[in-house]
Amino acid sequence: MPVNGIAKNKEFKVQVNDDAVLIEALAMVDKYIFENPQESHFASHPPNSFIRCYLQLLFDPVENKIHSDINLFAASAKGFMPIDKRIDYILYDDSEISLTSSA
Repeated sequence: MPVNGIAKNKEFKVQVNDDAVLIEALAMVDKYIFENPQESHFASHPPNSFIRCYLQLLFDPVENKIHSDINLFAASAKGFMPIDKRIDYILYDDSEISLTSSA
């Protein structure tokens, strides 16, 4: 049973430094949703919910990788970016990153 709000498509546009990696982009998304909670997938979760942000939902800091149940596709006009295999891969300008749950 999908959690209300998370299953809906959501798009965020964030500005990051030229040498930014995926984790920094996710942190910028989280900054945006903390400042605009009505835009968050997590707005409908109870206050005691375990998950509070996208970085927590998608990234495993112990293993330094995206959680295994997350499908990731990243590309720009320059081509595909293998950030699913290299979390420290520097994002191209105008990157588009798609994250979906396979669970």
